Parts: sequence; structure tokens; C-alpha cells
Amino acid sequence: MPCNLYRCELPLHSPLATSKGEISGRTSWVIELTDDRGHTGLGEAAPLPGFGGEDPESCDRVLNQVIQKLTPELVQRWLDRGKADAPLGMQIEPLLTSFPCARHAIEGALIDLLAQSQDMPVAGLLNESAAVAVPVNALVATPEDAGRAVRDGFKTVKIKADKDPLTAAYTAMSARAAMGAGSILRMDANGAWTLDEALTFADAAVAAQLEFIEQPLAVGDFEGMTAFRRRCRIPLAVDESVRTAADVGRVGAAQAADIVVLKPQFLGGWRNVKQAIQLARTCGLEPIITTAIDGSIGRAFATHMAAACNLALRANGLATGQLLVADLTSEPLVPNKGSIMVRERPGLGIGTLGG
Repeated sequence: MPCNLYRCELPLHSPLATSKGEISGRTSWVIELTDDRGHTGLGEAAPLPGFGGEDPESCDRVLNQVIQKLTPELVQRWLDRGKADAPLGMQIEPLLTSFPCARHAIEGALIDLLAQSQDMPVAGLLNESAAVAVPVNALVATPEDAGRAVRDGFKTVKIKADKDPLTAAYTAMSARAAMGAGSILRMDANGAWTLDEALTFADAAVAAQLEFIEQPLAVGDFEGMTAFRRRCRIPLAVDESVRTAADVGRVGAAQAADIVVLKPQFLGGWRNVKQAIQLARTCGLEPIITTAIDGSIGRAFATHMAAACNLALRANGLATGQLLVADLTSEPLVPNKGSIMVRERPGLGIGTLGG
């Protein structure tokens, strides 16, 4: 059972400005597992320094260590269990504990292979009652882009916030004007503000009618987030504050958010995402799934997970492929009028490696 590891560079068409700096491209590691029936399972690791996951050098090192242990016998034992949320085994699971992106790639390739061996899509393997489509938001850079996204059929648009709260409020108001009243707008601050700055933004952006503000405060400032929720009508979502399932519990205990944004890449794959979603719902938090501008493999996994968990109440952040100059596979999942269909093909259903 051959196992290959590839490093891929995925430049963006234009740099994406965030409060933490610009993102001009993504580096992904792709795991390729092939069985003796000709099935090929794909997994992707895409750490993003400053936002989540291990550093790229560590990801590369750990993946090279783990693939040496992915013997045909070990892989077959995992496949024989027939459970997508089964642990990866004592030979490799301990190596991946602190490396969620690497774990995401290894587990992903195994799940893709398992779904193909059972002749079903990944979403159906994860949940036989999975949705066939999931709503998604457009990620845009400017208010003008927000207007275009709505005209292209997106019902929900997400835009990044400036470090200055008043500039961010002006951007939100301009985006609302460009989008019109019937669409949904959300804004992501990436932890840029203090509580006072976040409240200044909220006061200035009332008329923008935001669905929510994402991560307005620093990762560990649960006290500030709780205070923001008590003093402000804009719902609060957390992203960077949630990098493990246990973090969801901490957010819930502090009543620090209304919504949790879960990135499978940074949580470490399906097993951990499933636990995080179960805990979120127990805590009264609403989960949505987003990518970290992953390549087509990571986006497809996140989409299948969202479908399996029937996350249809709000748009999920899965429509970022258009930001990339090139992609990882020949037939990526793409949005159509604000949703992505989960193909009925076995596995991820995204074609072959090499877009």
C-alpha cells in the first residue's frame, strides 16, 4: 500500500488583508494513500502561522516521521475497524498529539480511502443522514466585492476588519450599502481589539446589521467577551479561541460567545471536530465549520463534515477556492448560488491529484 507525501505551494490571486497582516499564499502537504484495489485516499495539512496549527517546519518533520509508520498492515487494521472516528492507533496517534494539521492529513487520507472502499461519499460514511448541500459564505476583501458576491448568488458575505474599529465600522456600513438589505453580513476582527475598541465598533456599525462579529477580542479574553455580549446586541463568534474540543467547553462555561467557528485543519480532523460539535451543542453554542483557505482536499473534507453534521442554519466558511491561483485536485467542490453540493461519488469526489 504505497504512501506518498507532497509539498504544494498555493498562491492567492491577491493578498488577503487581515488585522494580523496579509496572507499571500498557502503551503500544503498532501498525503496520498493507495490500496491494492486502486483506490487513492487524499489528506491535506495546511498550517497557517499566527492563525492556527503547528509551524510548517514541525508539520513537515512529523509527517515524514509518520508516513514511515503507515505500513500496509497498520492502514489495513484501521480500515478494518470501519469507523471514521476511530483513533489512529498507538503507533502514530501519540506522535500527532501536538500537530493538528498533520493529524488532519493522516486521518483524512484514511477516511477518504475507507469511504471509497465502502463505495460511499465521505459525508455518508460520517452520517448516513448527511445533508446533500451546505450553505456557504463568500469571503471578500472590499465592500465592492461584497456587492458582487451577492449579485453572484451568495446570501452571506464575510469581510475582514481593520485594526482601527472606526475604519472597520465604515467598511461594514459600506459593505451593507453595496449588498442591500436582504443579504447577511458578518465581519472578522481576528482578535484585533480591546473591549473598549470592540464596543466602539459595535456602536458605530449598528446600521450594518451584522449577523455576528467574529473574534473581536484576544484569544484568552473570555472576561472581555462575556462583557461584550452583555453590553452589545451583535452576536459574538469565536474562532482563534477554539483550537481543541476542550476550548469549546471553556467558551461555554464563560458564556463568552454565541457561535463557535470550527476549523477542522486546526482541530486535528474529524474525530476532534465531532467531539467539538457535540460539546458546543451541549453548551448551547451554535457551531459552523470553516477552512483556513485550504486547498481543495481540506475544503472538501470540511464540506463533507458540515454536511454530515447538518450545519444548515448558518452559512459555513467553505467557499475560498476562488482565492487560489491553482488548486490541488482536478475537480474541486465549488459553490453555486451560495451553497456547495456534496457529490455522490465515493470518497471526497474531487477528482485526481494535480489540478
